[in-house]
Amino acid sequence: MSKDKHPDFQSEQERLDFTRKYMNVVIDTAQSSKEAFLQKMKEVFRGQDWAENTEYSQLLTSANFYQLSKSELEGLTKAYPNPYFARVDFLPSNGYQTEKLYFGKTSLFQRDNQEQIIIDWRAPIANLYYEGRLGKVSYKSEGESYDGDITLKRQIMIQNGEINEIRDIDITTTDELLQDSLSRSSTSRLTEIIATIQEEQNQIIRADLNKPIIVQGAAGSGKTTIALHRISYFLYHYREQFDPRKMLILAPSKLFLEYISEALPEMGADKIRQETYDDFVLKVLGKNLKLVQSNHLIEILEGKGSKLIGIVRLKGSRNFQILLDRYLQHIYKTFEAKEDFFVDKFKLYSYKKFNHLLQNEYWYLPFFKRLDKCKSILQNTVKIRKQEMKLKVEGFYDQKLDRAFFTKRDSEQRKLFIETGIAKKQERLEELHKSFRIAVPNYMKQFQKKDVFDYYDELFRQPELLNTLANGLFNESEINDLLSQSQLKLAKRSYISEDLPAIFYLHAKLNGLNEDYKVKNVVIDEVQDYSFMQLQSLQTAFDTDMFTLVGDLSQGIHSYKSITNWQEILQWIFPRATFRELKKSYRTTIEIMELAKQILKLLPHQFSEVEPVVRHGDKPTFNTIQSLEEFAENIRKIVDKEKGNGYHSFAVICKTMKDCRSALKGLKEYTDLDVFLLEEKTSIPLGKILVVPSYLAKGLEFDVVIAFSHEESFRSQNELELKLLYVVMTRALHRLYFLGKSEDVFLLDKW
Repeated sequence: MSKDKHPDFQSEQERLDFTRKYMNVVIDTAQSSKEAFLQKMKEVFRGQDWAENTEYSQLLTSANFYQLSKSELEGLTKAYPNPYFARVDFLPSNGYQTEKLYFGKTSLFQRDNQEQIIIDWRAPIANLYYEGRLGKVSYKSEGESYDGDITLKRQIMIQNGEINEIRDIDITTTDELLQDSLSRSSTSRLTEIIATIQEEQNQIIRADLNKPIIVQGAAGSGKTTIALHRISYFLYHYREQFDPRKMLILAPSKLFLEYISEALPEMGADKIRQETYDDFVLKVLGKNLKLVQSNHLIEILEGKGSKLIGIVRLKGSRNFQILLDRYLQHIYKTFEAKEDFFVDKFKLYSYKKFNHLLQNEYWYLPFFKRLDKCKSILQNTVKIRKQEMKLKVEGFYDQKLDRAFFTKRDSEQRKLFIETGIAKKQERLEELHKSFRIAVPNYMKQFQKKDVFDYYDELFRQPELLNTLANGLFNESEINDLLSQSQLKLAKRSYISEDLPAIFYLHAKLNGLNEDYKVKNVVIDEVQDYSFMQLQSLQTAFDTDMFTLVGDLSQGIHSYKSITNWQEILQWIFPRATFRELKKSYRTTIEIMELAKQILKLLPHQFSEVEPVVRHGDKPTFNTIQSLEEFAENIRKIVDKEKGNGYHSFAVICKTMKDCRSALKGLKEYTDLDVFLLEEKTSIPLGKILVVPSYLAKGLEFDVVIAFSHEESFRSQNELELKLLYVVMTRALHRLYFLGKSEDVFLLDKW
């Protein structure tokens, strides 16, 4: 409903003006408080030493309070242009007055009476907007249930302090609002979705924060935005107890990290560590290690299918974890003590008791930390019994000296004996004191630690041991392949990415993690491309199951090495996890999704039916092109047409980098379009037409997608190619074009 027709437009604009004025006052006050705080700091610490100042703890408390105020200030400042997006009128069952609730990205209270001017979308009462219908409703907050009636639900579209549109929501207009949002350009969609979060998405965002969650979501179901909003929801609810730096987001590439980075500050999540798996593990291991670049995916696409691909699958499997666990038991046995622990001539600890402590008592610690713990116990035992041992040595010699004093009649003989005895006593005490210092270090010398890379290498340098450990896990051919390929690589001390999970797992079990890298909560996007060992290594290293995992098995383009079903992950790594499935696709039109769904039917695995939201658009079209010049001319026409329709983001997506380079060459040679080739380590530029290989397009979305085939095709229909074609087709928000020499290169001749 346009602003000149809505009867409440004027009153809503007045309310918005009041809110922004009040926000201005709060922001100005907070900023002036900041100046006062800084002035106090200067006054208190002028010419004084921090360490000796008695007011240090008091100032620290003030500083912590100020940090909280600073966070709130930043939130209010960011929200100032568009303070809220919705209003709900709620009449509590036990009340007489309707509450007008305005929901936004942050909260704001009127300081004199604590009335809520803006309610944070993450507050429990916000469920009235996301899940409530007009009429009787209830919501829960801190274990209590609250009942009442919703008499009005309203979406208020604000831009730079002005109301653009007001829509009152009932059952029939909910879909209209969503479709209106989805019909817009892709610009800033990650940051704007908050107003149109759907009920099933909201339930996942607000699912039990004390349990892991796995989300299987169709292409365009909002997996990434759900994961980011769940992070924001978590930080909101645990803001007093949880340090955002103890959360880790893992994404498939630096390109993808950059794509989501725009949304994190908006959600107050900019302090969270963001990494790729390989980069994070290499930092933990502390090695300046150069991984051999593996192009297994390209090899499969080119039909090479080397033995190394089979080895990659083995190294990522659960059976490989079992092999590593057996290997760890072998390593542990090499650390069994063979002798009792003595200080001087005093036996303080039996080797059996020591081994029991090391192998059993401290099982919950990484092995080398167990060793350190046992060492400290020996040191403590020496410390406790030091006086006792000293008294025993002194007593022994004092007793002899006493006897000599009373039994030796010859004074010269007695004198000589006593002098000798005193010297001997002093010598023994010095020996004892020296033993106090060196006994523990000398005893611990029998336990020689090795670098985790040495342990990993040794596994493949001992064929007999590997055969024994792999018994029942791998067949003879697989073991031989593991040995030959790994020995060849390790002889050059070079590793592939698929070696990292095993090395990381050994590191976690033997050394544990440095405090700088320990996290308590992990979020992984595109998790379908992780191997079992990658997930197991992370869970083991962090010693927590607090993971949010989102992915889509139908887009698992690395299924030759990664997980192919969720059951294995639920059973062996995250048994406490909640599993949710999102079948609705919000990204693309019905016409595009219906075509993409035909691809899923050709896959060997059964996938859930994707349900596109009812949003219609143009049917995907195919144009025959024979030359790069013809291709470039088609692109120019498409761009001109769709820019006229209000679309801004364009991507030419090819099967691999080979056709991408041809597309780039054609566009630069025959058009003046501003084009950019997207590679794994490049940033996404604004306003350019992107040329992207299919395997890098996963997780991204564009207003208009042009699938291009020059020399490459999807004709072979193997599982990987089908999934890549599905990825290409489901990147489009509004328009999908195919350009190639014939329809069969995109399998369009099949339907």
